[in-house]
Amino acid sequence: MADIDKIMSAVQFPGVNSAWIGLKCGISPKWQWSLADRDFYGENEAEFRNWPEGHPKVGTDCATMTAGGQWHDLSCKETFTFICYDEKSSTEPYLLVKDEKTWRDAQRYCREKHTDLASVRNQRENDQIAAVERPGGGPVWIGLFRDAWEWSDGSSSSFRHWDLTEPNNALHACAEIWPSGLWNDEGCYKLRNFICYEAPRVKRTEIVRVKLQVASHVDVDDPDVQAAFLQQIGQRLRSKGLPANAKLTWRKQSDGKVFHKEKNGKKKKRDEL
Repeated sequence: MADIDKIMSAVQFPGVNSAWIGLKCGISPKWQWSLADRDFYGENEAEFRNWPEGHPKVGTDCATMTAGGQWHDLSCKETFTFICYDEKSSTEPYLLVKDEKTWRDAQRYCREKHTDLASVRNQRENDQIAAVERPGGGPVWIGLFRDAWEWSDGSSSSFRHWDLTEPNNALHACAEIWPSGLWNDEGCYKLRNFICYEAPRVKRTEIVRVKLQVASHVDVDDPDVQAAFLQQIGQRLRSKGLPANAKLTWRKQSDGKVFHKEKNGKKKKRDEL
């Protein structure tokens, strides 16, 4: 929701009914976890499943867990109690919420109050969640859902903010945002305003110390000589993969100089990336 709020505060819609966002329907639906952080899952843990025979079915796209630990796929619009995951709790990370909600409403609640709907990475966690006491022993929502929508930047975010009846047209494969902040599926061929995103630039500074051997007549304190050295070093580094937009500068010592003679007669310098 924070991103939606940022978009709504940054983008005005005078006379505009909608604008494209970077969500597009892919070729086929796939099961994925609400908690999309790739670092949360070890090798193959995001693919752990505990479906019984006959599941998952076609047309039901959200997962529940029975008291016995098996998973059933049901309509996301049905209401059940649900299991939240709280990363801040090392002793009781799985919490039963007794209020019955749709899957999306349960997801929203878990994200606002805890971390997310529960992911199940292995059989041990499956048994741990199944053991959470629940009134009546009915099914509970977990964080697994299925859809075909993908972000154009390749991110794995599971956030969706569809209007209540959307998406509702299999021929509409692109998503637009309305002035209300809700999303609608629409035909990609239609002309719309659009919202771009520019990732914040991350400035990284790395200091590297190098040694030079130069002829005795070369004045290494001459700015032109220093610039020539820097150009040669830059060419060498870029041939080994340094980004073309990386900026190279000399780092001066406390005395204002770049180079200092070593005791053995050589000179040294520092180079800042």
